[in-house]
Amino acid sequence: MTTRLRFLLAALLTSLVLFTGRLMYLQLAMAEEFTVLSEQNFLEERRISPLRGRILARDGTVLADNRVAYDLMYWGGAIENWERLAYLLNLAGEPRGPDRSKPDERRNGAVLAWNIPDRFIPAVEELAAGQPNLYLRERVERTYPTNLAAQVVGYTSAADSERFPGYGNDDLIGIMGIEASQERELFGSPGMKLVELDNRRVVLRSQELLPAQPGKDVVLTLDPRLQRLAEDTLQNALSYVNEDRARYDVEFEEVIRGALIALDPRSGEILAMASLPTFDQNLFTKRPIDAEKVNPLLNDTLNFPLSNRAVEAYPPASTFKLVTSSVLLERGYVKSDSLLPCSASFSLGGITWRNWHPGHKGSYTVKEAIADSCNTYFWHAVSNTPNATKGWGPFIEDLVRRAREFGYDEPVGIGVGEEKTGRIPDKSWVEAQPQYQHGWLPGFTLNTVIGQGDVLATPIQVAQMIATLALDGLRVQPHLVAATGGVKIDPESHQIPGRHWSTLKDGMRLMFTEFPSRYIMGPGVFPIEVAGKTGTSQTPRGEPYTHSWFMGYGPIESPELAVVVFVEYGGSSSRVSVPIARDFMAGYWGVDR
Repeated sequence: MTTRLRFLLAALLTSLVLFTGRLMYLQLAMAEEFTVLSEQNFLEERRISPLRGRILARDGTVLADNRVAYDLMYWGGAIENWERLAYLLNLAGEPRGPDRSKPDERRNGAVLAWNIPDRFIPAVEELAAGQPNLYLRERVERTYPTNLAAQVVGYTSAADSERFPGYGNDDLIGIMGIEASQERELFGSPGMKLVELDNRRVVLRSQELLPAQPGKDVVLTLDPRLQRLAEDTLQNALSYVNEDRARYDVEFEEVIRGALIALDPRSGEILAMASLPTFDQNLFTKRPIDAEKVNPLLNDTLNFPLSNRAVEAYPPASTFKLVTSSVLLERGYVKSDSLLPCSASFSLGGITWRNWHPGHKGSYTVKEAIADSCNTYFWHAVSNTPNATKGWGPFIEDLVRRAREFGYDEPVGIGVGEEKTGRIPDKSWVEAQPQYQHGWLPGFTLNTVIGQGDVLATPIQVAQMIATLALDGLRVQPHLVAATGGVKIDPESHQIPGRHWSTLKDGMRLMFTEFPSRYIMGPGVFPIEVAGKTGTSQTPRGEPYTHSWFMGYGPIESPELAVVVFVEYGGSSSRVSVPIARDFMAGYWGVDR
C-alpha cells in the first residue's frame, strides 16, 4: 500500500470519527437543548381574551352584549375555488397575503373578509376545507342591541397593548360611559393556551393552560321604557325650540342639543338619562371601522354627539335661586313673609341691573319670587345683607357653603367618568383668577345669586338638588349602577339641615297655580300636582340663544319622580323646557294631553 493511499485512508477515517463524534454529541449531549428549541419554534403561549360582562337595564333588557364574529384569514399562496369565494363574499381583486411587518398579520394572517354573515359560514367552511392557507377566525365583538342611552352605556374598542398596558390586541376595552367606568368589573381575567404551529405559523392544535374568567354583568337603574320616552320626548321637542325662534324671526335649528334626566328621589335611581344628539355605538365596535361614518362623529365640533350633556357643566340660571332662597331663609336674612319689591330694575354702584320683566310687579314674598323668578327681589334681599355692597361678605360665604351642601362644586358620582365638577366660586378660587385682581365686586354677587356669572352646574347636580328639595332635605345619592355581578349596590343618604323646606316647595308649586306655567301643567290642565322651577341662562350668543332649564318633581304629597330638562341654546325656558317636562311626565303617568 503506497504512502499516498495510507494517508488518504487515515484522512477518511479521521473525518469519519469526527463526524460520528459530532453526531453522537448532537444526538445525546445536546438532545435536551434542541428539544427545547424545537418546542419554542413550534409551541407558543397565547393569551385568551375573556368574555366581557353584559350591561343590562333594570328589567333585564340587554344594553351591551357580545357576539361571535367570523373572519376569513389568509396565509398567502394559491387558493382553490377563489372565484367562488370572492363571489360569495363580494370580494374584488386578487387576495393579498399577510404583511409580515405588521405584528397582527404576522401572527394571524391577512383578513380576506370581515364579519362573514352567519348564513354564509357553512359554505365558506366547505370551500376553505383542506386549504392550510385559509381558516375562519372566531373573535368576540361588542354589540348594542337597543342603542339606548348611548352616552351613558358608552362603547368599546380593540385594545392597543402599547396604549393600554396589560391588555392584549384581541381584548376589548371600554372607551366611555359605563363601559369605561366599570371596566374592571366588565373585563374579567384573561387566560392562557398553548398552541402548536406549523412552519407557516398556522395553528395545528391548542391546549388550554389557564381558563379565562368572564367579566361580571352590570345592571343599571335605567328603565328602558322611560329611557326611550326621554329620548323621543327630547327629539320631538325641536318644534318647541323653533316656535321660540319664530318669535325672533331667526334661522331655525335642525338639531336639538340637550339632556333630560328622570330619577326616583326616594332611592336615587336614575330612571332615564337622555342626551341629544346621540350616536350609534355599534359603529365603533364593528370591524373594520367605517371611517366615513365614524370620523364625522369624532369631528363634529358643533353638535358633539359623543358628549353626555347630562353631566356637562353650564350656568344653572334661575334654578340656582332655590339655593339662594334657602340661604336667605335659613340664615335669617329674610323671613317667609318678608316683602321686597319685584321692580323692573335694581341699581347698585352706579350700575343698573334689569329684571326679565320690563315693569314693576309689586312686592313679593320669597315664595312669589321663586314662582315668578323675580331677579330684582333677590338683588334687593342680598344687598341688605352685611358687607354685600362692598364685596365679599357673610352672605356669599353662606351661599358657597349651602351650595356645597346641596352637592354643587363636586361630581355627583353617578358612575360615569365624563361627569364634570361644575363650579361654585369661593374666595380661594376668586383670588387665584387674574381677572379678579381688583377683588370681588358687588355685581359678581348679584350674578351669582341668580345662577349666572362664574357659577356652573351639571344637569345631574340640578337633578340631585330638586330631588333633595322634594324630600325636605334628604339627599339620596343619585346613581346609575344598581348591581354588579349580582351584588346590589345601596346608595348613601343624609339629611341636610334646614327648617324652611315647605316655603321653597310652596314657591315651586305656586309657579303652576298662579303664574303662566299653570296653562302648561297647572291644576286645570294636568291631573298630577307637580312643583318646579325654570331657568333661562344667558349665553355669549345673546337672545334668543339662551340655555333653557326646568327642574321639577311630583306628585307633591308623595314624590316619586324628579325631572330635569336642559336645552342648549333652546330659548325661553317656559316655552321650551316646561313643555318638554310636561310631555315626559305625561308619558310617565299615562296622562292624555
